[in-house]
Amino acid sequence: MMKTISDYIEDMLLFKESIGYCRHSYKYDLARFCKFMEAKRLSVSELKEDVVLNWCSRWENESSTGARRRIQSVRELLKYLSAIGIDCYVIPSNFLPRSDIRTPYVFTDQEMLGIFYECDNLKPDRLSPHRHLILPVLLRLIFFCGLRPNEGRELQGCDIDFDKSIMLIRKNKSHKERYVALSDDVLQIFYDPYV
Repeated sequence: MMKTISDYIEDMLLFKESIGYCRHSYKYDLARFCKFMEAKRLSVSELKEDVVLNWCSRWENESSTGARRRIQSVRELLKYLSAIGIDCYVIPSNFLPRSDIRTPYVFTDQEMLGIFYECDNLKPDRLSPHRHLILPVLLRLIFFCGLRPNEGRELQGCDIDFDKSIMLIRKNKSHKERYVALSDDVLQIFYDPYV
């Protein structure tokens, strides 16, 4: 039996998971692409330039970031199909609309000291009784280990190996896991965040 576009999408998602990516990065947009192909009654063998570029045209009320994500997901599928020997049009990397480039704000030492001071002086709160204990540690961990805010927020106790001085980051930007080495100074934060 010949595979459907849905079968190939599932194969690609399984492949991406096997190399450490999260299927949720692609699943939603690929499901929409699958519906697009099925509505037009097209098979994988018909993924030629005109069909793909039809999908890539900017949708009404779609942000450039949304268009980029939608197109990138399909580009990854097309690259996968091409790699397994299916003749299809692969969207060139320079085709993707560029996201707005923002200049990052770098805090001064004084600003960081002020942030740490405010965090260290949080009062206990009835609705979040441990917030005043957790936030000073979490903020320093994010700062000193160079974590993204969500990477710090999503840490669990089991992600930190005090014996080996490492921390497992489960959900990073590309949905891959990685280890971060913890210096003695950072380890000390867990015992006394005000050092």
